[in-house]
Amino acid sequence: MQSLSFVRSTARVAVALMLGASSLAAQALPTASQVIDKHVTAIGGRAGFEKLTSIKQIAQMEIPAVGITADAEISMGTPFKMAMRVNIPQIGEMITGTDGEHAWSVNAMQGPRLMAGKELQQTREQADFLGGMLFVADRFSTMTNEGIVDFNGEKAYKIKMVRKDSGNESWHYFSVASGLNIGSESATTTEMGTTQVSTLIKDYKVFGGLKFPTRSEANMGPQTIVLTVKDVQLNAVAADAFAVPAAIQPLIKK
Repeated sequence: MQSLSFVRSTARVAVALMLGASSLAAQALPTASQVIDKHVTAIGGRAGFEKLTSIKQIAQMEIPAVGITADAEISMGTPFKMAMRVNIPQIGEMITGTDGEHAWSVNAMQGPRLMAGKELQQTREQADFLGGMLFVADRFSTMTNEGIVDFNGEKAYKIKMVRKDSGNESWHYFSVASGLNIGSESATTTEMGTTQVSTLIKDYKVFGGLKFPTRSEANMGPQTIVLTVKDVQLNAVAADAFAVPAAIQPLIKK
């Protein structure tokens, strides 16, 4: 009987220890804001990024499954402006952009197209490079740390974010070790519908005293799009870079 009593007592102690450890782990988990603050510090600090009015990325885009390699130039400006040009051999130039109010795409296969609804909102949010790099709190209705997970071979905090304007949900992964944002999961809307996208973010390098990722791998179903950034230019984008293209102007209702 003494042996049985000892076993029961030991079991109670073990349960208490596990509950205590679990409680301590929960208490030790940083808030979403604390995780983001560590990321912002790791990339160079909020003050440096808040001085930026524009960034231009010179890059190469690859879609390995279909053998496409293309030169790309992505410009973004405040507030919510973007112009992306991709030159694909044998196909031609593809343009996507927003001036903060309208959003569009122009390519040889589909012609000019004006975006609307959820796709317009999404494009404006993607153009918000300060919101995307600094995860500015006022852009989101909620940010929640859902715990530590394994992501692409390392421990990461999984942060759920909900955009205030559109209600779009996304999950961002921040390395426990370095603090850097190393990936995301979200849904993207195109003219063909909504697709789940999982993105790996890698190879941070310093440009103008600030750190930017220079490689991303976006997985959309069977397709993977790889973007390799060769150069990042700060505050060097001309204002007219975000002007509505001539092919789009007739589509805008006066």
